[in-house]
Amino acid sequence: MRNGQLVFALFCVGTALVLSLRKDGVFPVIQQAGVIGYLLAAPLVAACAVALRRPSREARAASARKTLIVFHLLFIPLQFLFSFGNFEPLAGMVLSAVFVVLLKPRFPRLGRRARKVWLTVHIGVAVSWLGLSLGMTVLAVAGLTADTHAVRHGAYELMHLFDLTLVIPSMAVSVLSGLVLSLGTPWGLVRHWWVLLKFVIALSLPTVAAFFESKWIRSLQALTKDPAAEPGGTGVTLAVCLATFTLLLWIAVILSVVKPGGRTRWGRGGGRSRRDGARVPAQKKTPVTQTPVTVSEVQQLADGVVSLELRRTDGGTLPPWQPGAHVDLILPSGRVRQYSLYSSRGGRDRQGGQVGEGAVAAYRIAVLREPEGRGGSAEAHELRPGATAAIRGPRNNFPLVEAPAYVFVAGGIGITPFLSMIRRLDAEGADWKLLYRGRTRAAMAFADDLLRRYPGRAGVTASDTDPRPALDELLSAAPQGVAVYSCGPVPMLDAVSAAMRATCSHGRLYTERFCAADRPGPETDEPFEAELTRTGEVVRVEPGGSLLDALREVEPALDFSCADGICGSCETRVVGGTPEHRDSVLQEHERERRDVIYPCVSRARGPRIALDL
Repeated sequence: MRNGQLVFALFCVGTALVLSLRKDGVFPVIQQAGVIGYLLAAPLVAACAVALRRPSREARAASARKTLIVFHLLFIPLQFLFSFGNFEPLAGMVLSAVFVVLLKPRFPRLGRRARKVWLTVHIGVAVSWLGLSLGMTVLAVAGLTADTHAVRHGAYELMHLFDLTLVIPSMAVSVLSGLVLSLGTPWGLVRHWWVLLKFVIALSLPTVAAFFESKWIRSLQALTKDPAAEPGGTGVTLAVCLATFTLLLWIAVILSVVKPGGRTRWGRGGGRSRRDGARVPAQKKTPVTQTPVTVSEVQQLADGVVSLELRRTDGGTLPPWQPGAHVDLILPSGRVRQYSLYSSRGGRDRQGGQVGEGAVAAYRIAVLREPEGRGGSAEAHELRPGATAAIRGPRNNFPLVEAPAYVFVAGGIGITPFLSMIRRLDAEGADWKLLYRGRTRAAMAFADDLLRRYPGRAGVTASDTDPRPALDELLSAAPQGVAVYSCGPVPMLDAVSAAMRATCSHGRLYTERFCAADRPGPETDEPFEAELTRTGEVVRVEPGGSLLDALREVEPALDFSCADGICGSCETRVVGGTPEHRDSVLQEHERERRDVIYPCVSRARGPRIALDL
């Protein structure tokens, strides 16, 4: 990326030189503006490229990245203007568009009213572009087949006038408004094939028009001043070209309605949950296999906290993962515990937050020893390099959603899932803050590293030395649409939830729990039936009984792990009836979902529920 920006800076210098030496420009004022624009762009891009070469200065590199994103987005329409009568800026437009995608910008989602305004502009101007294309096609055919000189020459005169005054502005506004909509809504620009194909069509038409169509129109306009001249092959080619333009624009309309092609590999990368927070309907799952692993490294992170590095026993690679993901660790005794992934070897997450972009050699988890626990954490602390265990996953019930800003509130070992989130957001130049609270500073893993890497963004306090942080002030000052993430002990989660209700109704809370939330007792249970739609079998669940146990009587391979509504491994698709969610996986704003159930703890709200099993 850094080398690419330097290449673009050289391209700017070269293009400015070419434009300044061109003597036969059609629009001299625009040509001179292009020279000035490229000469100003070259040093800016070069300076940002140099800043990107210094990853040790993370704040400066992040600012340079953000500057480049804004620059290229603004420079694309400017280069479109510079291309009037010149070909070189069109190549610059393509380069800028490519760099914007590679820089992976994060755009705040459009509000409802703003999206309506942009959508109205886009539809209105796109329809105008389509109508003009059809009208230009009719004029091209008229100029080609006219019997009189007046009609022939008049057709090409009108085409030239329309091309300059109507077609070019409508193309520019249509492409720009479409870009804003695709980047500012959950569609994304490269998440869906139909959006990506529309964008390619929208960019290809003005490119071809600038290189060929406008040139042919000017040529035919000058040629047909002679009453005896015939449009000939150029007239035929122009008519075919404009008819093709009209056809492609109709294809873009059809793509908007039909939305074919599914999601691209960029759109599929988020797994079950997308970055925009929307959920992909659960699919029928096969049992998750266990992967034998070996402990390759043990590191003491803080008092009572160790880091375990896990590698496949057979030397193979482990699956990619996204921030917020966890694995089931199956200890030698057979105990199963869930731990968040915070880093890995073989990926790029340690340098830039690029978690999940390819297979990795090892996972890292952090384990807090809990003396009053059930023995799992104590056993994990006794593991030494060379010890063998197994894992299932990774699985992500705590995904990083799309938001204009983020606040992270971590308690103790609850900092673990946030480490990869913060690395990614910081690398992308996002707006975020962290509040990390622990019992003692000595027991707070990663605290010193966070303060060193993110001064001004990460706040670290210990309850034995520092006053209780003012959650109300922190949350009330957060921007509109903020995503608040919280992970830690129950009292802290309750405090964050209360502060959200009191001072942050403009944001949304996402929590991850160490233990299950309080649930109704069995005395409130009602019996119900669960239909397995794929086999037609029906199982009955009695009061106090578990839906998971009933299902496993007929589906022994049904996947599960914690059996306490925390890990999400037993997720099952609901195709009929209403679930009564008692799990700790779904967020508060998802409690009314009717498409999924976690049968280890949840039940049916009513006499019957139908499951995709």
